[in-house]
Amino acid sequence: MSDFFTKELLYRLGSVIVFVPLVILPLIYNNYFSVIVFLFITSIICLEINQMKNKNGSYLIFNLYLVFTVLSFFLFLFLLITEKVSLLFILATIATIWLFDTFSYIGGKIIGGIKLMPKISSGKTVSGFITGVFVTVLLIQLLFYYLEIEYKFTIYYTLFIIALSFVGDTVVSMLKRYASIKDSGKIMPGHGGLLDRFDSFIIVFLIFGISSL
Repeated sequence: MSDFFTKELLYRLGSVIVFVPLVILPLIYNNYFSVIVFLFITSIICLEINQMKNKNGSYLIFNLYLVFTVLSFFLFLFLLITEKVSLLFILATIATIWLFDTFSYIGGKIIGGIKLMPKISSGKTVSGFITGVFVTVLLIQLLFYYLEIEYKFTIYYTLFIIALSFVGDTVVSMLKRYASIKDSGKIMPGHGGLLDRFDSFIIVFLIFGISSL
């Protein structure tokens, strides 16, 4: 518990302070700058997947995931540039993913308890999952209510994004277990690689992009 509130937490907060503005500000101010940012992120993630593939020696499953990753980000960028989906909806979706990831981690560390998937990801707990779902749904709904925004970002859609986010995170946990590594990289202190930070986004962007075309 004490370690969580000192070194590890500071590492994670530092990474968040750097990468949240890096992702959010380009979305708000310039769609084409967002393209550059997300192409950079996608390139790093693809390199990390290739490194995982080389460590395992089994190419098929990693190549398939690589294709899905590239497709996911390009669909997202297409929707962003063409403005087929409102910026508010995109930001709310990203906020949902980050809130769930953050509060699942915090809930799991503080409460602890039964492991959710010990053979796939030893760090995930039932308490963390429940905390993440509850706090995320609550905060997203309160945010829209406080801002007096009438929008079709319902509780059901929030739960759907959470479910996709969880699946995306689990898939990467399985790939890392398959490659016998803990983190996909070391670019983000406290988080590992960029894939460790954006794993939940990949399947969300993919389904989000396909359904919005």
